[in-house]
Amino acid sequence: MKFLQQNYVKYGLIMSAPLIACLTWMEVSGQNKSFDKSPLIPLLIIIAQAVIWYFGIAAKKKILKNTMSFKQGFIEGLKISLVFAIVSSLIILFYYKFVNSAILLSVKEAYMMKGASDQTAIHVDMFAQFVTSIIFGSVASAIISFFLKSKKK
Repeated sequence: MKFLQQNYVKYGLIMSAPLIACLTWMEVSGQNKSFDKSPLIPLLIIIAQAVIWYFGIAAKKKILKNTMSFKQGFIEGLKISLVFAIVSSLIILFYYKFVNSAILLSVKEAYMMKGASDQTAIHVDMFAQFVTSIIFGSVASAIISFFLKSKKK
């Protein structure tokens, strides 16, 4: 239970909320046949997640009594990214397996895998979700940590 109280775990889990909200909105609105509908939704998710990264790294700075190096902030951001990468990949798996397996046709087209099995498409998309979460998280963490690091006196 103490693990769930870690700052990076807390914010990594919070980071999943925009993804879940987007998938829910797709289902409720009926735009659940493909992911190609609107570039606005992914942009909103990215902005929401960047804000969550900011608050997560800022919370770490507060834990450190407002004295945080770039490295400390960056590592905290990477930990948040890792938690999110794992959880978001599992959310994607759950979505395809239990909510909307029909969208896999669109996923296969996007990855140019029309002849692939559903299982292969799911694994490829989970891997892509994991890798992009780590890459985007690294970039976001570096930028945010640069601005939140303590100033040298």
